[in-house]
Amino acid sequence: MTAAAPDKEGQADGPVPGCEGCSKVATALAGGDPWLIATLPKSVLLLGDHQIYEGYAVLWSRIHAKELHDLNDDDYAGLMADLKRASRAVERAAACLKLNVVSLGNVVQHAHLHLFPRSADDPDRLRHPWVHEDRFKEAGSDALRTGWVRAIRERL
Repeated sequence: MTAAAPDKEGQADGPVPGCEGCSKVATALAGGDPWLIATLPKSVLLLGDHQIYEGYAVLWSRIHAKELHDLNDDDYAGLMADLKRASRAVERAAACLKLNVVSLGNVVQHAHLHLFPRSADDPDRLRHPWVHEDRFKEAGSDALRTGWVRAIRERL
């Protein structure tokens, strides 16, 4: 992938220098992310940095766009198809009560979606996932994380 700048709609044909999302995608595509669950047609699915919500994953667009609506129609449709597939896999692997799908982009301005499995025994299941943001540095053991990568991957 060669470096590119976003067009007037905010989409770039290649990685944008300095974009953390582009870097995450490039690392995953090069085989350098041990928490890669899957490479999908328009995205990469990575296990989340923490496992406060076990099975938490992030779907990163393979195409740089600041906002989802900056993607062209074909890329947007493809990303949504990837999201449907990834969401279903995370939901089945976690056997969760509800799957929260969130796109904010306040910190990393690259189109991505957070998939938070919410369990019936979560006392804060009616609140947003960031209620436990202070615990997000608790990544979980490598064994736990490897198990989630495998469980989600098997359900794709």
